Amino acid sequence: MAGKFSKHIFNNNEDVQIDMTPMLDVVFIMLIFFIVSTSFIKETGIEVNRPIAKTTQVIDQNIILVAIDANSLVWIDKQQVAISQLKVKVERALLQSKGASVVVQGDTQAKLGLFIQVMDQIKLAGVENISIASIKPK
Repeated sequence: MAGKFSKHIFNNNEDVQIDMTPMLDVVFIMLIFFIVSTSFIKETGIEVNRPIAKTTQVIDQNIILVAIDANSLVWIDKQQVAISQLKVKVERALLQSKGASVVVQGDTQAKLGLFIQVMDQIKLAGVENISIASIKPK
């Protein structure tokens, strides 16, 4: 019976160390994966009742969102802006997003005159590609 049990002797002078390098490598690779695979959604900061259009298309490129709400207030980057400051705000957004197009989200209750002023300010900021947001009918 003495042969079944073996005696382990541990030397207290030896330090046991765990190598953390492989674990850190895996964590770093996972971090890179999550950063690359995350989609960043741009929002105007308000909810807009967009009009319905049968020819609605999805834009997957770099965009700058401008919104006009039902109270005829203009929003960009979650901030309300005066129509006189919209050109400057769009120019700043263009500096951050080279080659971006602008999508205007106009509420169905927004005034057409304000919509035209917004489009004019966006054109004056140097934007060539302006789209109007709508939703597809069900």
